[in-house]
Amino acid sequence: MCPVNVKTFKFAYVSKTLKISNKNLVPMKKHLFTKTSSLTAVIVFSFLFIFCFASQAQNKNTQAVNKKYVRIDIGHGALHCPFLSPKLEGQLRQLKGVDNFIIDRQTSYITFNLPADTEITEDFLKKMGTDVGYPGTDVMVKIDNKPIKPATN
Repeated sequence: MCPVNVKTFKFAYVSKTLKISNKNLVPMKKHLFTKTSSLTAVIVFSFLFIFCFASQAQNKNTQAVNKKYVRIDIGHGALHCPFLSPKLEGQLRQLKGVDNFIIDRQTSYITFNLPADTEITEDFLKKMGTDVGYPGTDVMVKIDNKPIKPATN
């Protein structure tokens, strides 16, 4: 605990500074902020704090609705291929709006998000996989408005 009264010390310091710098100044009041103005400031900052978090939560909900979730399964563990896998990955990453891109080579699937207004279809993504060199029967694509859970093996 501090043995000095903080309010008295602050006031004495402020008034001493004023006397030294300009003797014609009116001495400052003992309390710079009244209890009412402090309470008002706390209330205003509380409302701003709550408003900011509410708007961020609303933005997150809006963003979640405005996404398409994509999962591409490549059969027979073909994502281990050192030639085809990097080509497909590069093409998918170049698509406009791709977000949260994840490749799981162990279970041989790719997931990512697209903006909801995108015109990319399952057939387009399947054709992308076959154009790289994967057999058409090994490329399975699913696009959904809800997050797609990873398959359990």
